[in-house]
Amino acid sequence: MMQGEYGEIFQKICRNKSLLPAIPDTGLKILSALNHPSGNAKMFAKIIESDMGLSGFILKTSRSLRYLTRVPPKGVEQAVARMGLRETYHLSLTFLSRSVFRSSSKLIEGYIKEAYKLSTKVAVISYFLAEKTNGVAPSDAMLAGLFQDIGVPSILATLEAYPNILQNDQNRKECVDMLSPKVGAMIMKQWGFDVMVDVVKNRKNWLLDNKQTGLAELVLIARVHAAIGTPEFRECPPLFKIPAFHKLNLGELGPDNTLKTLSESKEELAEMERLLAA
Repeated sequence: MMQGEYGEIFQKICRNKSLLPAIPDTGLKILSALNHPSGNAKMFAKIIESDMGLSGFILKTSRSLRYLTRVPPKGVEQAVARMGLRETYHLSLTFLSRSVFRSSSKLIEGYIKEAYKLSTKVAVISYFLAEKTNGVAPSDAMLAGLFQDIGVPSILATLEAYPNILQNDQNRKECVDMLSPKVGAMIMKQWGFDVMVDVVKNRKNWLLDNKQTGLAELVLIARVHAAIGTPEFRECPPLFKIPAFHKLNLGELGPDNTLKTLSESKEELAEMERLLAA
């Protein structure tokens, strides 16, 4: 149960809806095209081309190792056709959601950048791991990986009024860990992504053991790998102690207790990460 200042911070976020980010406008337009009876690559391309950054991202992604073919797509329409409408929508939303991870405060911007860097890694690793499992679409997994920390910027923005928490590493981390699942769930419901609520609610819930294994479990495994080399890794349990690892058939562990399949895909992972961070 949340008490004291953390509870007060949560109530502030609940009362001030402007602290909760809106779904990116271009993302809504692409969703509308996806749901349109005549939705096609041409319709998608017209929307995507209105955003120079997104246009470049979709084109570069379609030419990356992930979709490599002998003849690279010449334009956005060909890129969409190659990747598919649903995949393009999810990749676009992953890219556009970067705008959520912004702040006008230099101090908070630094913390948000750290959160985005980790989220990007989680998203890319989730995407790759989903290809090794049944019943989880890679583009869904990528969004889930990014959205697991979608509540973090709202919490950090609210902490500007609480320097005793914001500027203390332990207090800030504790506050984010306590509030992020609740704030993230609110944002996902507001955006109409009910399927992601379980993912954000189970952020760092290492012992999660749902009857039906899905996105939330996959993202937990991705998070452990994304945390390697960061302070967060110290609090991650070994993979073999996480129920999700035993339920998802993700391949063997290497000598360093990480998944072999990710070591083998190092180049592709790094390339996708670079594209999202560009």
